Amino acid sequence: MRWLSYCWALIVLFSCTQADQTPPTAQQFAIYIFNQDAVPGLGPTAETAWQILQVVPLEQAAFTVTEELLLSYHWPTQTITFTNPWGQTSIDAPFYMVGGDGAFVVVYAGQRLFGGKVVAAISPRRFEYPAMALSNDYILMESPELQGKLVYSFHPKSAVMYPPQAQFLADDPVIAEAVKNHLRQLGKLVE
Repeated sequence: MRWLSYCWALIVLFSCTQADQTPPTAQQFAIYIFNQDAVPGLGPTAETAWQILQVVPLEQAAFTVTEELLLSYHWPTQTITFTNPWGQTSIDAPFYMVGGDGAFVVVYAGQRLFGGKVVAAISPRRFEYPAMALSNDYILMESPELQGKLVYSFHPKSAVMYPPQAQFLADDPVIAEAVKNHLRQLGKLVE
């Protein structure tokens, strides 16, 4: 009987603790980008890459695209635009943001959703995991309104060309819808 009372007390305590918790102060949606020091390699497959990216400490990120830096998330093409904190063009950004040595993890509400390699769209890479590709339009600076911004798109794996992508890369459609709704509430979703 005493054991049953103890178990009941734990259930009630756990339930109350969960309900009384305030929302985390950390960003709800963020993209953590790592340089080669934090993530020296991702291995040959999506499975090896994800195993590495699931355990790398987020505090080791060299740069984080926060909700404040995020300007827009274009859902039909899975393209993000955010403020370039380093300057006006990609030349001003660190090499891990453009040269293929960086890795990324997309996080929503504290959960790691997907990750892979940061690449430039004009330099194809051979790997089987997601890519966060710096847009050709940005690299060529064909649009003056892109100055002071960085534009990347998410793709399921490396490619010679990076055609527009229409699918959020997280496996769970419920999570994808939650992210979409969150970005909509922030006024940063382009549908």
